[in-house]
Amino acid sequence: MWMVIGEQGGTAADPAARAAQFAHMAEVTRQSPGFVRGWWGTDGDDPGLTHALVVLDTLDDARALKRMIEQNVSGVRLRLMEIGVEAGGTA
Repeated sequence: MWMVIGEQGGTAADPAARAAQFAHMAEVTRQSPGFVRGWWGTDGDDPGLTHALVVLDTLDDARALKRMIEQNVSGVRLRLMEIGVEAGGTA
């Protein structure tokens, strides 16, 4: 599996607007081929930054999502990461 890791400035300060922004990002991304799971949230040290972690089945799926985001979203920094090991909690 592969992960697209994203960072973007311009997070909405208003909690309701931020929640709507994240919900929109999630809805669009959920439709991507190979989508497995995703997380969107505000940076704990810099509330003006948004982070996204999106897991996809294949490298091709991750590259396609990265291209789509780059074509439609300005000011975003994206990285692709191959998931080598997965660990879960005990609880």
